[in-house]
Amino acid sequence: MTFSLTVTGACEIPLTLDWGALDSLAHGADLVADTAALSPKVRGQGVRLGAVLGLARPRPEATHVMVRDDGEYRACLTLDEAREVAVLAHRLDGAPLPEASGGPARLLVPTSENLCMSVKRVTHIEVLTHAEPDTVPRPTTPLRKP
Repeated sequence: MTFSLTVTGACEIPLTLDWGALDSLAHGADLVADTAALSPKVRGQGVRLGAVLGLARPRPEATHVMVRDDGEYRACLTLDEAREVAVLAHRLDGAPLPEASGGPARLLVPTSENLCMSVKRVTHIEVLTHAEPDTVPRPTTPLRKP
């Protein structure tokens, strides 16, 4: 499978990354060595979304980031949340994260109270100057925590 992740919108450097380029960002503080610690369903490693955004250089007026899958599913995050806590799980045992696990790249937002704030098969990130509606289901009842 060919993978590419595009970053567009309110950024200085729109870009497209293949899996190898995304993986090369996963080092030092930008490497998440155990994504299962963030989401038990997603075993592997990841890269902080802030590393990707650092390459694209959001413009000063940017406030939000829309993370899209290869279909119609999308999640809108604040720029701060995207930079500071969001992770793209992308690797399992040195290879791309399997599609069965939401790969080759899957958004994880460990600070979100909404368990649906995960986007499988991420292909596009759009830097925005305002919040836009997303398709993430919102809980209608409080989530029970174990």
